[in-house]
Amino acid sequence: MPHIGLGRIYWFSAAHRLHSPSLSDAENFMIYDKCNNINGHGHDYKLEVTVSGELHPETGMIMSLAELDRVVNDLLKTMDYKHLNKETEFFKNHIATGEIIIQFLWQELNKRLPRNLLYHLKLWETNNNYFETGRKNR
Repeated sequence: MPHIGLGRIYWFSAAHRLHSPSLSDAENFMIYDKCNNINGHGHDYKLEVTVSGELHPETGMIMSLAELDRVVNDLLKTMDYKHLNKETEFFKNHIATGEIIIQFLWQELNKRLPRNLLYHLKLWETNNNYFETGRKNR
């Protein structure tokens, strides 16, 4: 039986500052430009989550939307309307680039969702740029 994909979109807002403690202030500004503002800056993120698996014979679903929403929203609550560098443990020790944010989301959702269901994530930071990660095979 082929695997079926289910995609869902979520929104959250967060602030962050792009700053590497191993670089000088001048180097940080040269690399991160305005995103290195000492007070940070914010985004309204759009997160696309895709799970993929075989249909359950009794429900005809990969998983219930209510369960997917619960898992994803529980994680996003830890980030929504937060300054990531100051208010989330993980980002106190990691640079909050889009690449690292999506890596963090993948690791956390992969732990919380049923085994091998998480297939793809796409994180829109602005209308012009996004970050994505996922499994290579269904």
